[in-house]
Amino acid sequence: MSRPLRLALGGLLLVLLAWYLSGLEKVTVTQRVGFSGEARLRPFLAAERFAERMGLAARELRALPELEQLPPNGVLVLPRNRQSIEARRAAQLVLWAAAGNHLIVEAERDGIADPLLAQLRITRADAQVRSPRLTAGVPGNERELKLSGFAAGRLQAEGRAPRYRVGPAGEARLITVAHGQGLVSAAVDLNFARNAWIGEHDNAVLLWELLSLHPAGELLVFHHPRRLSLWDFLVARAPWALLAAAALVALWLWRIAPRYGTVLPDAPPARRRLLDHLRAAGRFLWSHGLRAPLAAALAKQVSAARPCGPASRARSGTRAAGPAARPTTAADARSSRAWPPGSGPGARGRARRTRPAARDPGRTARARPARRRTARRTPW
Repeated sequence: MSRPLRLALGGLLLVLLAWYLSGLEKVTVTQRVGFSGEARLRPFLAAERFAERMGLAARELRALPELEQLPPNGVLVLPRNRQSIEARRAAQLVLWAAAGNHLIVEAERDGIADPLLAQLRITRADAQVRSPRLTAGVPGNERELKLSGFAAGRLQAEGRAPRYRVGPAGEARLITVAHGQGLVSAAVDLNFARNAWIGEHDNAVLLWELLSLHPAGELLVFHHPRRLSLWDFLVARAPWALLAAAALVALWLWRIAPRYGTVLPDAPPARRRLLDHLRAAGRFLWSHGLRAPLAAALAKQVSAARPCGPASRARSGTRAAGPAARPTTAADARSSRAWPPGSGPGARGRARRTRPAARDPGRTARARPARRRTARRTPW
């Protein structure tokens, strides 16, 4: 490629880059990063700060024993997931509300028992209509509020007319009824008072109207955080990873598990040789201390197989008295005690190697020499 062509292509690229950058514009984008610090741990912190600015003291309860020391003329907020409150403490809360206090309860989710609302005779039912605009106020004097955070559902109080209601009649999302000298408010949910929703639309207005229904000197929020659980965190954040791990474990177990097929027929018993039976019988007798009878029987067999005659006795005597006789050792002494005189493992071989006497003593040197026979030992 020539130099003028390279310069032309470079200039064209610079023009295209300048045209692309001229169409871009820097803008500011707001990105939600969630709550941090104390607001992340306390979901009703904004409501507490709002009540303090309105002149109402507020604090948070984090332990169950604190529910037994509630102050008079107070407002207690009980969010859902309160299974840690047993029946005894629930009965004490009902009595505390009847003594001239205000109890605000968030209904449990569908399928979860709610013994506290059951004692207050308030039931929850499903509703199919979910509207962002609801009427709120004293029945007969309601005004329309734009609220957010309310889930679909309805609350009913058995045999009691609500003093404050959010939602149309028969579809109330929040009701307040008299209980003794105090009040009890039940809501489908309290999202309008949580940190993420209290600043939207008319949610703060609804919270202040609810707190002003009964004269109170302090706002109490019961927040009993559960212990951190790795399993709950993984189920909430990484369910597909758990499913994949479970599938891999199942595959690994299937891989290492033994496979059992059809039952194989038993192999036919192997036919033993006579020599195997004799060897096994000899080992059995030897291991059970019957060495003397076994050695005596073997010596008897060796003596019976040894040839007898003048030549054999003379040759045996010559070998025993010859100068080539080897000295006696300790091993020979031990073997001589186990075997009778004139017998032993080599007796039969020596007897078989002994050349028998010639049948015809008058045969000449042309006679055919005797064939040497090697000893053949039989294992015992």
